This record gives sequence, structure tokens and C-alpha cells, in this order.
Amino acid sequence: MTITTKTLFAAGIVSLLAFTMPGMASADARSRSRDLAKKAAKAEQGRVAELHRDRAELRRDYEELERDRADLRRLQRSGASRQEIIRKRQEINGDLREISQDRREIREDLEALRGRQGYDNGWGNDDWRRDRWGRNDNSGGGSGRDRWDNRGNRGNWDRFGWGYGRD
Repeated sequence: MTITTKTLFAAGIVSLLAFTMPGMASADARSRSRDLAKKAAKAEQGRVAELHRDRAELRRDYEELERDRADLRRLQRSGASRQEIIRKRQEINGDLREISQDRREIREDLEALRGRQGYDNGWGNDDWRRDRWGRNDNSGGGSGRDRWDNRGNRGNWDRFGWGYGRD
């Protein structure tokens, strides 16, 4: 066999494989979008399942913390040795670390479900146009009452800032 014959033979096998597996090269836009939607739904279900697992783990850690705290109270009432009480307090501190880790994982799961990675989801100023009390003070130094709100109102402050009523 020559090199040309081998190449044509290999190309024929590849084309036969392409025709026998229609899912490999789908020219239909509906089936491609349906497949993408199925993959997205499966990924979403995986993220939701991960959130449920993390919440269950958090509940178990809270229950363990409560048991350890009850044990510590029992040890203190019964007059246990200092080493036993210190050991139980260390267990409680470990439980608190596990709980904070579980909370962090749940927060990450919720951010993944919302699709809001990269945004500030904290308690502070989440949007540059609004301060944390919901007023439109973007000047950096004012009280927020000297600006228009998003609906075009100035609140109870008149146009000169004297606070006598609406415009």
C-alpha cells in the first residue's frame, strides 16, 4: 500500500465514524441548544445538591457543638479535672472552626447558584450609586439627603435643602 492509499483509507474510516455517531457533529441548532440546556440543568442540579450536602453538614456540626457544650457544662458542674475541661474547650473551638468553614462553603455555593462571582455580596456598599442606607449619596461626604433618589424625588427635603417638604 502506498502512502496515498493509507491516507484515503484512514479518511474513510474517520468519515464512517462521523456518520455512525450523529451526536458528534450535530448541525441542528435545536438539538445543540437542547444538549446545552441539559448540561446546564445537570450542572445546576449538582450545585443544588452540593448546597444541600453542605447545609446538612452544617446542621450536624451544630448538633455536635451543642453536645460538646452540654458535656462541658456537665464536666464543670461535676468538678472534673482541669485537663478534661481544657480538652473539651479545645473540642468546642474545633467545632466552631468547622462551623465557620461550613458557612463559608454554603456562601460559595449560594454565589455559584446565583452566578454572581466577582461581586461584593457583603453588608457594605454593594453598588457605587447607593450608600448602605439606600440613599443616593455618591459624593463621599454628604448626608445623602441632598441628592435625587432613583424615582426622581428628593425625599422630604425641598430644593434648597431646608427640609420643609416635597418639591
